[in-house]
Amino acid sequence: MSRLKSILNYALKELVGYGFRLVGLVYLLKFRNRNTAVLVVLNYHNFSDYSNYAIRRGSLLSSGHRANFEKQAKWLKKHFKFVNPANFYEHSTDNGLQVFLTFDDGYKDNIEIAFPILDKYNLLAAFFIVSNIPDSNQWLWHDKIRYLVSTTRLESAKSELVLKNLNLGKEPDPVFLKEVKDLESTLPHHRLMMNWDEIQHLKQHGFIIGSHTHTHSPFKFLSPEKRIEEMDLSRQTMASKLNGDISFFAYPNGLYDDDCHSLMKEYGVKYAFTTNPGFNRQNESPLEIKRIGINASDSIGVLLIKLFLNSGK
Repeated sequence: MSRLKSILNYALKELVGYGFRLVGLVYLLKFRNRNTAVLVVLNYHNFSDYSNYAIRRGSLLSSGHRANFEKQAKWLKKHFKFVNPANFYEHSTDNGLQVFLTFDDGYKDNIEIAFPILDKYNLLAAFFIVSNIPDSNQWLWHDKIRYLVSTTRLESAKSELVLKNLNLGKEPDPVFLKEVKDLESTLPHHRLMMNWDEIQHLKQHGFIIGSHTHTHSPFKFLSPEKRIEEMDLSRQTMASKLNGDISFFAYPNGLYDDDCHSLMKEYGVKYAFTTNPGFNRQNESPLEIKRIGINASDSIGVLLIKLFLNSGK
């Protein structure tokens, strides 16, 4: 029954998306926002078959969707002007919808799949790096869970609920944390993330490299001292490896609070990105930039649905 439901939901989304394209909804969105400057930030993560699936999940260790991501890139390039958030917030920009792309966490498939396409179409993007991960085979916590689910070592529904609740600001149950910890020895030695040479390559080609903290620890669960430690280590590592700063920052799991504003300013962060969905205006805080989550596997119709549903936020 659940598989049938997945098939029907997928078919419905594709049908609605196709209808939106057919009636030219993108032109309506552009027309409605023609008189003011609007920044639309699209948020990607990886290209794994586990995360980018239509009906059935694939393997966490395999990546794809190159052709579909290029379709997205061509469509975005055709319909929208791309803008650096620094120009959007600090200078006078054209009215209308303007787009910027972000990629969280620093996955290896970002340089293997996204980079050549972004470079080909001259698209502006930022990559947010968890600074203790490059040059290692370490995995982020959520990837450990997803691999363990895919190999039936963890129960799927419970694990997905934990991840969903985490994004809503709820700390995982200590019993579940221990369960994951006890199973870590079963993870394969497989490099999921970029190394520093690859990140440097992105920077040399004009892409922005931002901080995603040092260990991807959600700020909401950290003491003031631990937040400072995360920022210190991230800044030191970025300076050492890239001779760069952390003026661009993405909150892990999108979790932040009012105290984060002063912390960002203290560390020279000018543009901080949330996972709150919506469009951005110039009179809104650049330390709470909204983003719309996109999968590399999304059809143009589904991408358009996501834009439409978040256009009023």
